[in-house]
Amino acid sequence: MLSGVFKAAKTYPVRFNRQRREVCYVDSKTRHVLIVPWESVVAWVSSTQGVTSYGATRQYTFGMGLEDEEQDKVQFLLLSQPSDAHALGMWTSIRNYMEDGQLVDAPNPMLKALGLTPSGDRLKPYEGLHTFEIEREDARAMGSLDEGGDELTPEQREHYGYSKKSHWPLRRWYMWRVLSFWKMPYMLAEWAHRKGRPTLPEQVQTWSEALPPEQWAKPTAALVKANQMVKTAMDKKGATFVEACKAAGLHG
Repeated sequence: MLSGVFKAAKTYPVRFNRQRREVCYVDSKTRHVLIVPWESVVAWVSSTQGVTSYGATRQYTFGMGLEDEEQDKVQFLLLSQPSDAHALGMWTSIRNYMEDGQLVDAPNPMLKALGLTPSGDRLKPYEGLHTFEIEREDARAMGSLDEGGDELTPEQREHYGYSKKSHWPLRRWYMWRVLSFWKMPYMLAEWAHRKGRPTLPEQVQTWSEALPPEQWAKPTAALVKANQMVKTAMDKKGATFVEACKAAGLHG
């Protein structure tokens, strides 16, 4: 775990800027900053199959290519995925963010079903000390301890449609926390998150600053047309994402 944390502390995340419509990559060894236009990014999904003593296996990889004109090379980014659906899903989520701004800081739909109001802590994309309180709230919600109707009898709660209260989800939660050293795992997760976030170069910090709406970059007419063709093929013709991209000339 420690080696993974220190390795992550040296690895810069790939950043996507919707307002500038650009992608930024920072080399972890040379700290060379590469910024390319969003529309020049090439993405693909590859699969390989092999045979082991346990049987046939298949590996899937999601890849992106960023052209570095200054150094006359292409920077390849490769991420292993459990299936082609996961790889396509990752690319779709990136496209949704860059093109439509969808699924940004979207809360878990289960929160609504549990009657929990998303807060700043629940929207954080990592686990840490805040996760301890969130899980305790979830345990109380599972037992319907904060549902209301405290003045009602069990028969009245059933009559008016309230769930039956139970302290066991919360008791089990406390028992497991005691066995797993209380807040120590959450403290380690918080430390790993903070340690695993390298300081971005000043150029990238400036590039990441928000722009006024009138300075936001606009997609080209060709991309707008291609995106519309993909949406039409998927929504009206029932085509898959790959089939729609082929129809729009975006699939090699």
